[in-house]
Amino acid sequence: MEFGYEFILEEKKEVSGSDLGLLQEKLLQLNWGVQHPASGPMRLKVWIDGDEVVKVDPDIGYVLRLLEKLVEYRNWINAIVNVERACFIDNFGTMAGYSIAAEKIAGIEVPKKADYMRVILCEGGRIVSHLLGLGGFVGVLGVHTPSQWALVAREKFLDAFEVYSGQRIATSSIIPGGVRYEPTGKFIEKMVEAIDYLEKEFIPRYEEVFIDNPTLKLRSVGVGVVPKEKAVELGLAGPALRASGVASDIRKDYPYAAYGDFEFKVVTREEGDSYARYCVLFDEIKESAKIIRQAIEGFPEGEYRTKFPIKLPKGEAYVNVEWARGCFGFHLISNGGTGPYRLKMRAPSFANLWAMPEIMKGVKLADVPVIFASLYMCHGDIDR
Repeated sequence: MEFGYEFILEEKKEVSGSDLGLLQEKLLQLNWGVQHPASGPMRLKVWIDGDEVVKVDPDIGYVLRLLEKLVEYRNWINAIVNVERACFIDNFGTMAGYSIAAEKIAGIEVPKKADYMRVILCEGGRIVSHLLGLGGFVGVLGVHTPSQWALVAREKFLDAFEVYSGQRIATSSIIPGGVRYEPTGKFIEKMVEAIDYLEKEFIPRYEEVFIDNPTLKLRSVGVGVVPKEKAVELGLAGPALRASGVASDIRKDYPYAAYGDFEFKVVTREEGDSYARYCVLFDEIKESAKIIRQAIEGFPEGEYRTKFPIKLPKGEAYVNVEWARGCFGFHLISNGGTGPYRLKMRAPSFANLWAMPEIMKGVKLADVPVIFASLYMCHGDIDR
């Protein structure tokens, strides 16, 4: 303290776990978060040797809301308010998964019009989420223009959601039995406007500047590589899994709602690095736009929902849906009452989170935010 400062090094001790027993005093532990522009409400404990990452330990729980427990105090319909808050960025996929599980227990089928409307909303939610994912990825590199472009495109879709439900974010619009509101011509018109802007303005402009971008590729190509076999072993989900060459997509593998009626491809990349994961998001936006156009062109007449019983028989159901960030599972149990007895959600971000310590081992410290953003996680579904 003679000069007014001192260096504090990690004490010579075992940090945690038997695999760290050989760590010496040269290792320095950094706290990345709790509140960090890239990590959000989560802390990464990062041990470094110089600028090389030796170990990463995710520290979660800062946005725990006990959503699955709260559902037990709701009825079958208003439980949707809790379910959709698993993640506010794309809440349509979670609402669809829960609703389909409840409908399986009830033994009812929803009208075809409801299935089409669910697809339109879910793909709209996927686009909105992927736009934020793209902007966030480039944002961690210190470039914020893409985020602003993505937000402008996102607003077009939020306008459509507001016309349909009165809300821009938490719409509660997919419920057991169908969808909550009658789709109007004005809603379809706003969705077409949003898709037109996306395809004619955002995609070509963004692709020209921020896809084949030399600086961005310099920071992300070959960074955080996950080979195909490793991706399966780690249990990666969604775009992160497909970027390693695994063509896994619940919409294709086990079609639900009306996905079996539409033509679209499962976007994959073989490289398995951060840049590949970024490109998968961009290409999947194009596929979602195609799906929405097909759904609007073939939009059926008829009812938009069917009567859902107040009480369900005893039983249980497990349903997977392809949410924006990957396979989202819902295990729903009824004890014959007016609401869920138990709900367990299997969330993709939680699966991707625990791959981080393996992926980040041996990378440079500056690559940590790039890899983190490329895994495209949502804290809401990690903690629930």
